[in-house]
Amino acid sequence: MKLDLNTVWSRGVELVSGNFSLLVVIAGVFLMLPTLAMYLLIPDMMTLANPAADPDIVAARMGEMLGPIMGYGLVAAIIQFAGYGALIALMGKSRPTVGESIASGFKIVPSTLVVLIVFVLAYFIGGVIVILPFSILAGIAGSPTIGLIGIIPVLLFVIWLMARLSMTMPVMVLEENLNPFTAMGRSIAITGASQWMIMLFWVVLMVTFTIISFLFNGVFGLIAAIMGTGTIGLLIIGLANGVTALASGVLICALATAMHGQLSGPSVETIEETFD
Repeated sequence: MKLDLNTVWSRGVELVSGNFSLLVVIAGVFLMLPTLAMYLLIPDMMTLANPAADPDIVAARMGEMLGPIMGYGLVAAIIQFAGYGALIALMGKSRPTVGESIASGFKIVPSTLVVLIVFVLAYFIGGVIVILPFSILAGIAGSPTIGLIGIIPVLLFVIWLMARLSMTMPVMVLEENLNPFTAMGRSIAITGASQWMIMLFWVVLMVTFTIISFLFNGVFGLIAAIMGTGTIGLLIIGLANGVTALASGVLICALATAMHGQLSGPSVETIEETFD
């Protein structure tokens, strides 16, 4: 089905405004609180997140904290995946209750982890294949620059792959398809006709979010730095990053839901009602 990005955007904004209070509560619990907890439970995260910090110190601290960060990261990922699923479910056509939305979110967590693993493997294998010719040419010509140029098509490949799989979570939640492989196949199928538009749409959105997040968190990072490395400073920077995660998560889920609604076409119930 042909994709209309203006309709996707307007429908996404409509979904957010129509469910704003519930979305903020769910996103606050599942997206903002885990982000805030990371700064409070792992205090040195403030040092790692500081762009002005000494790179050698950051690298050393990262090595020391790798275990705790990975452990917390897994727990946070599970909670946040459930939160994304709950947000999408809440904005779906079936109009579930908050409890049903949260249950739908937790149902897709195992499948989402599988999808993440498959994505990482595809990225690694595809990236090696894409960059291999550039590496060979760089070796023959004796020019490292050619090898660096190969990073560009790898980046484009990753963005393309993300665009093609971007409907996987809406498929799992809204179509109740919990098989990660069939959900990925369904996402690839429905995004095929508009893949380049979808790719550009998500790139523009991510770049915009990155710039806004950098400016927003930068301001509160300066305030936190003035307050020192104590609990108040950690609380400020944690809340700033948490609010960013909340806002971006809600809007991305709304836009993904709206996009799935267009790409998947009318439901069987809608078609039956048309002919009744």
